[in-house]
Formats: sequence, C-alpha cells, structure tokens
Amino acid sequence: MDIEIRKARAGDEKGVAEIYNEGVKRKNFIYTGLNHTIPKKWIKYWRKLYSSKNPEGYYFVAMDKETKKLVGQCGFDFKKEGRGRHIVDIGWVVHPDYQGRGIATKLVRVTLNFAKKKGFKRVEAEIAVPNHASVKIAKKTGFKIEGRKIKSFLLDNGKYVDGYIIGKVLN
Repeated sequence: MDIEIRKARAGDEKGVAEIYNEGVKRKNFIYTGLNHTIPKKWIKYWRKLYSSKNPEGYYFVAMDKETKKLVGQCGFDFKKEGRGRHIVDIGWVVHPDYQGRGIATKLVRVTLNFAKKKGFKRVEAEIAVPNHASVKIAKKTGFKIEGRKIKSFLLDNGKYVDGYIIGKVLN
C-alpha cells in the first residue's frame, strides 16, 4: 500500500466526509461526538477552509495512491490573536479500513512539522481515555499527557468518559 500525504485542497472535503461517515456507520468513531452523517454545512466549511488564503487552520490528507481514495486527515486550528496565538489544537482521523497501518502517525508528524515551520510553539489536543489507538499515536509522536478531565466526552450512547489533555512543545 502506497500512501501519499499532502496538504488538503478544495475538492478533498467530500472524501474527508466519507471517512467520517464510514466510521460513524460502523460505530468505529465512538469518541468523535458524531452520531450522524456529516452535514452539508460542514462540507462547505471544509471546502472554504481548504482553499482559504488566510486560514484559521491547516489540514493534511492521506491518499491511497492506488485507489486515489482519501483515507485520513490531520490538521490544526489556531487563534490569530491573543495570548494563545502560539498554540494549535490538533486532531486526526483515519478510515476504518486503513487503521493500524501507521497512517495517522505519519499524518501527525507531517502536521507537527508544518506547525513548527509556521512558527507555532505548542500543540494541544484532548483524547478520550479509552481511545487507546489515539493515545498510542500521541505518545509515539512526542505528546505528553498533561492532565485528565472528568466526564469530558459525552458518547452517543449517553455515557460520559474522561479525557486526557495532551500537549507538545515545538522546539
């Protein structure tokens, strides 16, 4: 399997929505807070974000070169002003058929390198404690668990789970 990682661009938003929709359908993405398919307004938002000349976030996609199918996404949002303008909030997702192959780890590394080149100094995220795969990816890519929030995720089944606050300083 040959995977290409590149910056997301207009036209990728439908492929990203398919990743989320498939994960929701299979009940694979239980920690995302989604219990429905991606609404059209999100797809329009992503298209605008991916094509913006002055974005409030940057995103990368992983594409299976053989099938030309998008199989993952990683990106970050940031504030343009204020005391937290040096911090980015990162997130990632990989299609259920492609999980466990190192794609998310590669996406996170590319995204972290890009954030560093852009001059950001800190990366943060919140991960559901039972989401062992994402915790493993975070640790592999240099994040530290900095804290734990009680009942920070409300799952689709109405149950609450704790979340880890993770962080990484970009030198």
